[in-house]
Amino acid sequence: MALVRSALLLAILAAVFIQPAAGQNYLYQILEATVLVADPDRSADELELWAENNGGYALLTSSDRVVLRLPFEQMPRLRSKLEELSDYVLDLSPQSQDLREAILETVAKINSRQEVLRQTLALLDQADAKGTLAIEKEVLTLIEEIEQHTATLQTLNLNRTFSRAEISLRYLEQTLPENIPSSFDWINGVDFYTFIRRGLAGEER
Repeated sequence: MALVRSALLLAILAAVFIQPAAGQNYLYQILEATVLVADPDRSADELELWAENNGGYALLTSSDRVVLRLPFEQMPRLRSKLEELSDYVLDLSPQSQDLREAILETVAKINSRQEVLRQTLALLDQADAKGTLAIEKEVLTLIEEIEQHTATLQTLNLNRTFSRAEISLRYLEQTLPENIPSSFDWINGVDFYTFIRRGLAGEER
């Protein structure tokens, strides 16, 4: 039974230390962006390095997609970084989810099971051998539930602390084709790079 009591203590301490403090951020921010870049691999590496230098980290880095987790305070700076890094921001879609209700509900579940656990443990001194086995089984079930809800709370706290950014990298060759004059004068005056870029932007709408 000493093992059960030790597990109980650890479960209680874990829940206490991860409860949210008043006045902190409760929004889980998600940013989805599509940007046009000249060198996707280099841009991906630069975004990963920028995230690490600003207290975050990369979940995925490839030549066409980057997924970052950043402290929520850094999200406005990320937008500026994308504008600095890319030739053209094709799409920028911010979203947010208020986690306060989910956090309070999860904390309440942990607290209620802790209280039931305390009451159940108080019955041990009065139980016979058969009753002790039944109580131990109930205790282990309650501890498992507490651990599950504690893991959920940890995930919620992670999401409100670290925002998520999913960035798609689109490649557009910067080198223009050889300048071969057309028999149509109006075509000779067209900036094809701008023309193609606007066309890509139109596809995203």
